[in-house]
Amino acid sequence: MNQFKEDQLAMCSRVVAYVAENEAALAVSEVAAAQAAAVATLYGQVSGARGGTAKRTKMLTGEAQTAQRELLELLPAPLSRVATRLADADLQASVTLSGKQLRRLRPLAFVAVVGSVLGSAARADVVPELAKQGLTAQTLQPLAAALDTFRTAQPATRKTIDERVLSGAALEDLVDELMVAVRALDEDMKAFKLIDRPLYDGYAQMRKIVSSGGGGGEAPATPAA
Repeated sequence: MNQFKEDQLAMCSRVVAYVAENEAALAVSEVAAAQAAAVATLYGQVSGARGGTAKRTKMLTGEAQTAQRELLELLPAPLSRVATRLADADLQASVTLSGKQLRRLRPLAFVAVVGSVLGSAARADVVPELAKQGLTAQTLQPLAAALDTFRTAQPATRKTIDERVLSGAALEDLVDELMVAVRALDEDMKAFKLIDRPLYDGYAQMRKIVSSGGGGGEAPATPAA
């Protein structure tokens, strides 16, 4: 969501907390109490939708990061020795990238480099050299498995991030709907100017949108963008 929507949502959180804290006093007005309950319900829906997408993305990103760490740990350093014995400059270049250099690669490039290393390990001239060091196709299987895990995790992460972009638009729509309900509550709360002025003044204070950039806010019943 854009920052102003975030600021609106933060304001709604304060309003929901305030009306819940003053539920008994608010009950004097049946319509205001009902509208406050509607605002609280909508706010809960927005918060739930927002939190769910963030947790899914964090989980999937974690899976990809774990797979990457496994790959960095399992990359067979002995291939560098093999490249030296074979005087293979191309192989030497691909297997001597540092962990720091590999971490800087974008996911697709990382997959390509690791895939190249695995492909080199299966070369006819490399296999016997690796065998001399006790490395066989079976020994290298965990590396292939880690690469598959990383490759699988990547599209899942990007898909969920894309879903968050889409859900961001949906969340903005939900915030707009929530703001319509809050502005209706503004109108119902005006009765408390006569019934309970301190209660209304407290509501008006909570209702202000505090700009994260340090600006002012939106007063009750004042149209907002």
